[in-house]
Amino acid sequence: MNPSAVSHLRRLLAGLCLLIFFPALAMAGTPPSRVAILPFAAHSDRDLNYLTSGLRDMLASRLASQAGVEVVPREKVTQALAGKANPSDPAALRLLGANLQADYILAGSLTTAAGSLSLDATLTSVKGDAQPQTFYATAPREEEIISAIDNLSWQIAEKAFGKTKPAATSAAAGVAPIPIAGAQQAADPYQTAHPDRLLMGKEGGYSNVLRPLGVVTGALGFTKSQDLNYGLVAMDVGDVDGDGQDEFVLASAYDVRIYRRTDGRYQKIAQIPLGHRYTIHWISLGDINKNGRQEIYVSAADSSGPSSTVLEWDGKGFAHLADNLPWYLRVIDIPGQGKVLAGQQSGINQLFAKGVFKVSLQGDRVVKGEALQTGGTNLFDFSYADLEGNGSLLVVAISQDDRLMVIRPSGKVLWTSDDYFGGTTRFVGGQQYGDLSKIENDSNARIYIPARIIIRDVNNDGRADVIINKNLSSASRILARTRSYPNGEIHALTWNGISLTDLWQTRKIDGYISDYQMGPVQVVPTKDGKPQQIKTELNVGVVLNSSGFDLFKSDSAVLTFPLHLTGDEGKAQTE
Repeated sequence: MNPSAVSHLRRLLAGLCLLIFFPALAMAGTPPSRVAILPFAAHSDRDLNYLTSGLRDMLASRLASQAGVEVVPREKVTQALAGKANPSDPAALRLLGANLQADYILAGSLTTAAGSLSLDATLTSVKGDAQPQTFYATAPREEEIISAIDNLSWQIAEKAFGKTKPAATSAAAGVAPIPIAGAQQAADPYQTAHPDRLLMGKEGGYSNVLRPLGVVTGALGFTKSQDLNYGLVAMDVGDVDGDGQDEFVLASAYDVRIYRRTDGRYQKIAQIPLGHRYTIHWISLGDINKNGRQEIYVSAADSSGPSSTVLEWDGKGFAHLADNLPWYLRVIDIPGQGKVLAGQQSGINQLFAKGVFKVSLQGDRVVKGEALQTGGTNLFDFSYADLEGNGSLLVVAISQDDRLMVIRPSGKVLWTSDDYFGGTTRFVGGQQYGDLSKIENDSNARIYIPARIIIRDVNNDGRADVIINKNLSSASRILARTRSYPNGEIHALTWNGISLTDLWQTRKIDGYISDYQMGPVQVVPTKDGKPQQIKTELNVGVVLNSSGFDLFKSDSAVLTFPLHLTGDEGKAQTE
């Protein structure tokens, strides 16, 4: 072979070697992403260290195998934190990640609620080249936490690192939020005193017809939003942009945030700050101006009196229809009339002047209309209800000492509960939320804003029923000036002619129940001879791992309890 042919052959073999080995060399030169996993925070009224420690290790091993990442050794993360709490600011997280020579920081929390657990995690890029990604999974019972961890790790592997879950794993039972339209399961968080599924009948005794009230979809009995990094003060649910779908309007002490819910995730579409002088204590929605979009009525006050705001979607954003209104405002549902706007003023040396009125808006001015008969209660203390099913209205109210009452509009008290209901940390007068450290030294008057009283016919017997919270706390009943509620329940009550009695209640919810609202009713036709199905949902705003005393250092979430009712109580059977 001549020299030129040998030289050509050598060059050809060298090229082939490069073609064969270059991809491998290139791959070998791209190290896997490094992820630092911070200690998981625990939101619970019990010690969960044994769980948070173990889940961190299990999540690390799964991410290494499923996402192909390198996990920063646990001891190095511990040394970098040096006994300090996890940073929450993205800039601080990126700095910590850089010190650990990591590409991503994974922070998360474990929350207990009504006997179940939920995992929230946030993945932050150390380079800051992308927005932090959030992930969420739930476990109906503690022993199912491993399934939730597996679900969470695959979410991260797929969405953040482009991995594909194998088909066999995809079919495994991951624990994820289940929508209201899903198939019914046996789990039922709605209980009566004895037994769990036995419900009070019309005459106050136990009925021999067991109505499937509160039968829910999903193994948990509820779904949970991702954690929200602020203390929830008030909330309402309704169509505020006219698209036919309900939005969630949530308020912290000083701003309003609007969310759309998609596949169990809450996407924030707007945040409206309202300044720090006046503290929000109530949110209500209603299309009072009849333009197809519900306005947002924000009732707020400082230590001397009210200053409310009205917001409305204008096609591009939420515009201020009115500001600095010297009225407490609330949308009230009056049976036979629908939703009306009601208001109450403060007076000289009075946080609430006498009289609740129908009102209307003319620009930035409130026009007072006819007086409403409220049985002597203030604007936020009551709801109207046709408890007897005869068209006559009664007033269902909460007193300042958390007693539930049924009153005639003229003021005659028909019944007062022995037990405590309601219970909130919202108030007007006194030191406002920004001065919580001074509460014990606060000598100013303070009037608490009671819990929302929802009126619905939840057992379809033609009479209104009452849905109300019961925030649990013995200390708050003794120390009237220091209200704190570490956990609570939601109760559904029916009028038996002499008193309100339990239909069902949720299991205990860990955390402070700040507000709640029922969704719209959906009637679903069924086959001939069977009762129609009625579906709705109960949305409960909870301040996690908190008694509600200090809302500025708390996270919150919205729990959604799907309700599946029947439309013919005579044919209703238990599931």
